[in-house]
Amino acid sequence: MLTRARHIGRHRGKTPAQLKKELDQAGCTLIGLATEIDGLRAERDRLEAQLDAAGIELSGVRDDLSAARKQIRHLDAVVLLRDRKIDDLNRKIDVGVKAEHVISKTQELDGEEIRRHLHASPQAAVTNPGTVRQTSWGRDGEGVA
Repeated sequence: MLTRARHIGRHRGKTPAQLKKELDQAGCTLIGLATEIDGLRAERDRLEAQLDAAGIELSGVRDDLSAARKQIRHLDAVVLLRDRKIDDLNRKIDVGVKAEHVISKTQELDGEEIRRHLHASPQAAVTNPGTVRQTSWGRDGEGVA
């Protein structure tokens, strides 16, 4: 009988004080979990707001990138046109310098001959500035006023 009493004593239900204590602990755990859930919800809301802001910023950056790419294409076209103009002007300068050199070599004039001609015929040197006449040395020249 004593063994049975011990056995029943060991396996009997919890006392009302123990049950109250466990109920209080369960209530505290429930309140703690609810508080943690509220904190996690607030964190989720904050992260969603950051994600939305990042999406808006990304959209703006994409627009800026698109505009920058258009501007770069435009500037590339301007630089290409400028380079073509520079090459064309360099070619024209080269042609002009070569032509001038060829003309000066093929039509060299003796300075002394020009002086003699001008001293011999003073009227030949003074003409209407807008007219062109044949000079005695075989070239077209403008009159000197």
